[in-house]
Amino acid sequence: MKELFELSNSYTDNCSREKEDRQAIRKEDFILDKLNNETIYQLPGLINEQQFIDHTDQIQVDDCTNCRILIGPVHGSIFIRDSTNCILATVCQLIIESSLYIRFGCLTLSYYKNILFVEQYKAADVSPWNNTWGNIHDFTSIPGTNNYSLLDPNENLFKYLPIPLDPSCSHLNINDNMETSITPFTYGELYRNRNEERCLVVFFHHSNADSCARELIAMTKQSQLVLVQTKCYLINEMSASRLFSGNSAYNSLVTKGPVIGLEFAGTNCVQICQQLLNDFIKLKYQNLPYFISQSATDAHEQLDKFYNFASMQMFA
Repeated sequence: MKELFELSNSYTDNCSREKEDRQAIRKEDFILDKLNNETIYQLPGLINEQQFIDHTDQIQVDDCTNCRILIGPVHGSIFIRDSTNCILATVCQLIIESSLYIRFGCLTLSYYKNILFVEQYKAADVSPWNNTWGNIHDFTSIPGTNNYSLLDPNENLFKYLPIPLDPSCSHLNINDNMETSITPFTYGELYRNRNEERCLVVFFHHSNADSCARELIAMTKQSQLVLVQTKCYLINEMSASRLFSGNSAYNSLVTKGPVIGLEFAGTNCVQICQQLLNDFIKLKYQNLPYFISQSATDAHEQLDKFYNFASMQMFA
């Protein structure tokens, strides 16, 4: 069995670019080939921030069998070809073709107190709030059959991909704790067709928006609510007017930067979210602008628009 653990590094090693450019770059230094029964670690700083690992643009995995692979955030694509019985943990958009018996799960991961992981997300131009782990596009789907399935919410991905225990990784403090994961756990497509009350919460661009969103998620768990999906993107004023029922007060807010949207589900979801927000916004985040659904009926329509606007922006 082969294991490859690649953790990007945009946090360390701020060496001179001019010096790096003068150094000869050998392609073979960035290729792992013909390995068997080995565990390979590419740790931060070991490859001088080359794109192979540092806020990676593209990864290619070919002809692998019985391999376990952990890769940091990827800006572009990971190509996995001619491989069998492999486990891959990474952050990327999911598209499959000519694939069978694939299982997907939500990656909840943190390392180096999340300082390094956050920097890698930014460098790869990826938001931890745009988590579509269960939304897979299959180019070769066959009606009536599934080439893939989704892991049960109770199945942790690291049941299949053990956390590295090698001493060389100990300082990174890699863990799979959902409470500290930079990517919040979402139920996604597993909850899409369940007939439960929904609520949309939108935090407008603010220095405390991320922290506030994470605190709300933690509090809703205690109230037995489920986080279905999250999104972070720029909304134009026209879309804002349609989403927020023509309330012009929100139009100026969306011009300040990306918003963070959270979809919750559960019994009395709207009422619970309103009460939680009302309490701790007043206590801790008085100046943070936000929007919240006022009824379950409103929430259904608002969520449709919120996701539609996000999709339109993605394919614009």
